[in-house]
Order: sequence, then C-alpha cells, then structure tokens
Amino acid sequence: MHIFQVLENSTNSSVPQNQTWRRNLYEPLLELGHEVTLFSSENGRKAMQKKNSKLRTSFGEDLLIAFKKTIAAKPIDLFFAYLMDGMIDPEFLAEIHHYGVPMVNFSCNNIHQFDLVDDISPYFDLNLYAEKDAGIKFERIRTAGYWWPMASNPKYFYPMNLPRDVDVSFVGANYALRAEYVRHLLENRIDVQVFGPNWLLDPDQSWKTSLREHYYQTRKILAIEPGDRKTEEIRQENYFKHRELNQKYRSNLHLPICDDELIALYSRSKISLGFLEVYEDHDPAKPVHRHLHLREFEAPMCGALYCTGYSEELAEMFEPEKEILTYHSKEELLDKIRYFAIHPRIGENIRQAGRKRALAEHTYQQRYQTLFKVMRLGFHAKG
Repeated sequence: MHIFQVLENSTNSSVPQNQTWRRNLYEPLLELGHEVTLFSSENGRKAMQKKNSKLRTSFGEDLLIAFKKTIAAKPIDLFFAYLMDGMIDPEFLAEIHHYGVPMVNFSCNNIHQFDLVDDISPYFDLNLYAEKDAGIKFERIRTAGYWWPMASNPKYFYPMNLPRDVDVSFVGANYALRAEYVRHLLENRIDVQVFGPNWLLDPDQSWKTSLREHYYQTRKILAIEPGDRKTEEIRQENYFKHRELNQKYRSNLHLPICDDELIALYSRSKISLGFLEVYEDHDPAKPVHRHLHLREFEAPMCGALYCTGYSEELAEMFEPEKEILTYHSKEELLDKIRYFAIHPRIGENIRQAGRKRALAEHTYQQRYQTLFKVMRLGFHAKG
C-alpha cells in the first residue's frame, strides 16, 4: 500500500533527540513493505502549544498542498495521522476527505485528555485509541473508534548484554503520584534512580522563582492550563514536597535521557518501574485514573523485570506475576522490590516470559497487520 502519514518523531520535546513515534509508527510500515509518504506534524504541534491560529492555518495549508501533490503523482491507499485539536483547522481534513482516501487518526491518553481530539475525530473514518476504556468517549460523540493498544518495535527495543548495576529505575516525567511512590521507596532505603522531565529543581533559585519555572515546565510538557484556587493550592503543596525530595535525595533524580540510554537502562536495571496514575484533565483536584503507557510494552520488549500498577487491561496484555510484576499500593510495590532483590532467578524467568509475550503479540508490525485486516473486512471510506 501507499500510505500518507502525518506524524511527529517525538513523544516529548523535553527528551533529547527522541524518535519514539518515528520508530514505532513509521518504520514498521516500511518493514512490512509499504510505501510511506511522511509529512511532519511538528508545525501543527507548535500551533497547538502556542494557540496560534496563523500557525495552525499555515500547517493545514502545507499539509493539503503536500497531500494533493502526492496523490496527483500516485494513488494513496490510506491517510494515517496523529493529530490533535488545535493543530489543524478541520476544514483541511474535510477537503482531504473529499478525495475518498480512507482517513485514520491515532491518539493516546484519551482517558484523561479526550478534549485534545473530540473536535477533529468526526472528520476521520476511523479513530484509533490506545486505552480500552476510551472507546465509550468516541461513541458519545458518534464517531467510529477502534481499540488499537500500544506496542513496541523490537528492532529498537531489545535486551542488551550489560551489567545490572542499577537496583531500581524509572524513566518518565514527574507527574501525578509518581513522586509519592518514589519518596516512599527512597525513605525505605530502596535505591531508585529516576530520569525524566521535571524531577530536578535548580537549587540556587529562590522558591518563588523555582515554583514559577516548575509550573511553566509542567504546563509546557503536559499542555495544561492554570486551575482554580483549590487546584493551584494542591499544585503548590506538591511543589514543596517535590522541593523537599530534591533536598533529601537529589543524587537519585536525573535529567531526561535519550532513546538509546533508555533502552540500555532497561537492561542495566534489576527492576524497572511503571506508574499508571494520571489526573483527569491534568488537575490534581480531580479524580485519579489509570491507563497504560508505551513503557508497559517497551520494558518487557527490552527484557526488563518490569513492575507497574495493576489494571485489568494490562492483565489482558501480560500475565501478572508470570510475565510482569504488578502492585496495588506503594506498600505492595515495596514488598515486591524487596522480594525480587533476593530472588533474582525467579525474576529472570519473568523477564524472559515477558519478552516472549511482547514479541509474540505486542509489536507495532502486528498492530498494523491487525488494523489492515479490519479495514479489509468492511472498512470503507465515506463518500
């Protein structure tokens, strides 16, 4: 097939030279033998972050020109995008739709930020969502959705022959309840090393300046808005807890690491951690939800002994305590880490089983093949 794909390379601009989406969503199509015309959505992301209507319109115009030029040269079998509200004016999607090419949009994190796709979703023939429970959200706006779980590309995510010189590690932004879990482990003498945006504070800044910078970086990373008084009070309280964490355990907190360092860390770590919790609408005053992230698939693919929060959806992907480790509370997490620290052979069996399951069922090559099968079994573009 000839696929026109609209995609960013990075999942997070704060992570140096991040190529996650290119490696996971673009390259598997090439490996499957498809021809892909790739159009960068980076300018659309900038338009969304800056809320700049001129940038948004400019991105839409450039995309439409590129699409028309491509389809004039060769038929397009599929328009595959990873777009969000604020990146593009829907009128451009409507015009592309008139060409009769099946249009698919992929999105994730819909459990707590569905507002990022609810406006543009009706302009696509099929909306791929990564979290199983998000399906009802697409039903409510009367648009077609299809559960397309996250996965990983084994070409990049694989075990490395490295010494396991890190006891416990976590890679990801400081967000939601993550600092609370990390603090609990550190206070109980677990040497957990965390890497990612928003963990390290500048020790030379005044607390007021540091607080403003902390808020700015958090909003930039997560695209959140200032909240009401209660929300801001909670955020400020969390900031002071974060500041104390920096003062007591600064040597355990690190800046973001690049893709290759992440992959190596999965092999270097005796236990790799995950946290499923997210705030609804990124608001700490609202309910906490849980959903799967890319690391739930990347870590087992790398042969990590992976320990993350329990969810029924996760249990459909990997068998708990046989292919991955799961916990229901920070106390259970602590117990699991202590147990497997003295039972490495049992942990090794789980590593191998998790890697085997990931290779058998959770590659993006397989995800695409499943999607194309569904499309052939009755998926038709609207006229």
